[in-house]
Amino acid sequence: MKSLLLKYCFCFIYITLALCSNLSAQNDSVDPYVQTKEAQKIEERETKEKKTKKNSQDFASKLMYGGSFGAFFGQQTYIELSPKVGYKVNDRLVAGLGLNYIYFSTKDYGQKFVTHIYGPTVFAQYALLSGLFAYGEYNAYNVAAYLPIPPYTPERVWIGSAPVGLGYYSGGQIGGVYLSVLYDLINDPASPYYNGGMPILLRVGFLF
Repeated sequence: MKSLLLKYCFCFIYITLALCSNLSAQNDSVDPYVQTKEAQKIEERETKEKKTKKNSQDFASKLMYGGSFGAFFGQQTYIELSPKVGYKVNDRLVAGLGLNYIYFSTKDYGQKFVTHIYGPTVFAQYALLSGLFAYGEYNAYNVAAYLPIPPYTPERVWIGSAPVGLGYYSGGQIGGVYLSVLYDLINDPASPYYNGGMPILLRVGFLF
């Protein structure tokens, strides 16, 4: 009787161990379907990352940087900074944004007058012939306007300027300089370029 009972116990222990081992092996193995789906997700993620990186590189390759700088010193001091960033829409058209800043000071009857002019700009440039291009921009200037009545204190106001015209670019793929002749369509008397006559602007700048 005891011998039979020991046999039953031994069989029970053997079967239990065999079942546990089988379950453990099943848990350690990976379902081929699940493995395929996971590999597909990894591949899709890598493809998406490569595409995003390529688009970023393509966008950066179409960016162009430039602007203009002007200054003179003496009885009057004038400093102008106009950085710009353009995007090459196609082989002929470049459009972009920029900032304008002008510092102006003058001495009159022993008193010094100082003003700061600043604001954003949007522009477009279209290539016509070899080196020749059409150009247009709109500038929003924040300027100090002086009241015509006492106490003549200045207040900051926004004005517009819309120069359009032609230019010539000399350079290569890396960079170069340009000269443009522009006509201000608005010609606001408060514009920093207003001279009371024909609103013609001559501008020299760089592009790379």
